[in-house]
Amino acid sequence: MATRKLAAAGLAAALMSTVGACASGAGAGGDSKTVKVGLVNSYTGALASFGPSWEEGYRAGLKVLTHGTMTVGGVKIEVEKKNDNSNPATGLSAAKQLLGDGAKMIVGPASSAVVVPVAQLAMQNKAVFIAGQTGTADIDGMGPGVFRSSPTTPQLNTAVLQSAAKAGDKSLLYLGQDYAYGQGAVTSLKRLAPAKGVSIGSVLLPVDTQDFTAGVAKALAQKPDAIFVGWAGDGLSQLFKALADQGAFTGTHIIAIGPPRPQFAQFASAVGTNLPRLELITYYGEGTTRTEAETEMLDALKGTDTPVDIEQPGGYLAAQMTVKAVEKAGAGLKVDAVNKALSGATFQTPVGSVTIRSEDHVPLQPIFGYTMVKNGAGWRLELVKTYSAKDVESPVTKKIS
Repeated sequence: MATRKLAAAGLAAALMSTVGACASGAGAGGDSKTVKVGLVNSYTGALASFGPSWEEGYRAGLKVLTHGTMTVGGVKIEVEKKNDNSNPATGLSAAKQLLGDGAKMIVGPASSAVVVPVAQLAMQNKAVFIAGQTGTADIDGMGPGVFRSSPTTPQLNTAVLQSAAKAGDKSLLYLGQDYAYGQGAVTSLKRLAPAKGVSIGSVLLPVDTQDFTAGVAKALAQKPDAIFVGWAGDGLSQLFKALADQGAFTGTHIIAIGPPRPQFAQFASAVGTNLPRLELITYYGEGTTRTEAETEMLDALKGTDTPVDIEQPGGYLAAQMTVKAVEKAGAGLKVDAVNKALSGATFQTPVGSVTIRSEDHVPLQPIFGYTMVKNGAGWRLELVKTYSAKDVESPVTKKIS
């Protein structure tokens, strides 16, 4: 993982030297009453489902907040999107092109391997950055212009550890992918677990794993009281089929972040009769928070192509942050002005009240516990527990300098 991070950082440095030259042309900044936002997300690759959903939430938020005008205080917001293919090199290239075309803000990256170098690139070019549905905490406290639109891995892990401790679990094993997100999740759990009296183990598998038989056997051989499945993307249903086939649900507390909406039926089939024993801890389930902003978001999303999932509320929050930034900082979007506008700001979002913590720009928000239940011919999430923003607030590990 260190090699991958260094390679990405090296590529970022190479690209940074050219961005200024590209953006210095007479037309690069556009009309002084227009601000360009570059949207970078995954539309292909391992996280291909994230891009369309997050973008729809972002555009829905802009539509609601600007009353369909895409204008704030006389400043027109233009959004140009590019696909990062869930790949850091592609993401950096896309961000470089957008910055060169005059983008003052980059929003949306979700893949942990893409988020960090693109945030660094934006920061070096004095642009504002708002990450998409990413769990990595590596960008927290990175700089005054670096923000995120989703909770961090430590916030989610705090909820997981609360659940494990309440169940009397003394040991928890993390089962996930061997890349930036999975490795960061294990580090976070080990940092947070002592306060809950829980020991942490882990089994990290290659991201392209298709046969999970051996991986699940390795996890069960450690005999943990609880297993937290943090796997995201392709292969989740196959992993749970292996867990069910090997009897993991008998005597082991299974917690998971849950499947994407298009995979609900496949996932439920894989888990089978064990579904009532499975605890899902995640960021959002459609129709379960019943906030005013959720109603507005869902109304704005009517007629869109993708099912409503955890990404849309994150995109909506990013739109709220974008509008406030433009309202307070104008078309120039100077980093200092945006930092002043957003640090400590509270937004009424689809998931409830969210405050951007001044020290590191972590959004302090609730996390939710769900069970999956039948809904006619399909499936839906049913809310069983709300972990308040205060309950899951993680410690500040790096302050913005």
